[in-house]
Amino acid sequence: MIRITRLSVLFLIASLFATSAAARDMDDQYAVFGVGAENCAAYLVARERGGVAERWYHHWLAGFMSAVNNAAAATYNILGDKSMADILDWLEGYCAANPNVNFSNAVADLVSILYEERQNFAPGKEGGWNKFKSQSTPEP
Repeated sequence: MIRITRLSVLFLIASLFATSAAARDMDDQYAVFGVGAENCAAYLVARERGGVAERWYHHWLAGFMSAVNNAAAATYNILGDKSMADILDWLEGYCAANPNVNFSNAVADLVSILYEERQNFAPGKEGGWNKFKSQSTPEP
């Protein structure tokens, strides 16, 4: 029963990436928790000051990206070949240009850009269900 419930929740979250309107209310709104609810201007202040306030954003971002990896179809790593430093630099530029945008919306925009170049499989896997590359089988 728990497995069915988890799968149902994951399916609903994955639907967010298929159609964004399905995950929002009738007014196209949704609840955001933590520093993701702050605007980009607040993020830029925290980034400039560094310390604990900046780390809150980094942890929130890491949690968001981990949730995308868990919920998005055929996604092992949404960052693809990008580093977290690359992502933070992109967000700094985006937020400088859009200071009134909600930080979670900035991150959602980033995810939509990253999605096409995401890493689909864990390193060492060919794809499919548990089809690991054999170390003893020579490549054709």
